Amino acid sequence: MSADLGIDDTDRAIIALLQQDGRIAYTEIARQLQLAEGTVRNRVARLQRRGALQIVAVITPLKLGLRRVLIGIRGRGRALASVEQAVRDLPEVDYVAVTTGTYDLVLMAACRDEDHIAELVTESLRGVPGVDTLDVGTMLRETKDAYRYVTLDPG
Repeated sequence: MSADLGIDDTDRAIIALLQQDGRIAYTEIARQLQLAEGTVRNRVARLQRRGALQIVAVITPLKLGLRRVLIGIRGRGRALASVEQAVRDLPEVDYVAVTTGTYDLVLMAACRDEDHIAELVTESLRGVPGVDTLDVGTMLRETKDAYRYVTLDPG
């Protein structure tokens, strides 16, 4: 997908307000940015259609008693696309990125406990054809999780 989605300063301002409070009313966004409510509604809908914006409830897994796991995967051969799809389909996995450098894929997962982590690693991931090696780290504490990718100042 192209990085240029036609996002302008008004879109960035709307996104910035939604990042502060995903439940903010469109009327309040319109008031703060001196726009018509319909303009805000249409721009949010356009950003959502283009895949540039999702409005979701973001949980803090550690505070809900879940264990967060960061896993680096090195694949073998040309099976990376099938490995990527297989790990995307695992219910515990909530983030997958194709990367350069040490790992071919980096993923994050949320597990109930250490037994669940062991099951994910030894049964689910090691059973995926094309997985060569796994590096697994358990997150002990999250100190920042901001989701602040768009600011008012694009430069």
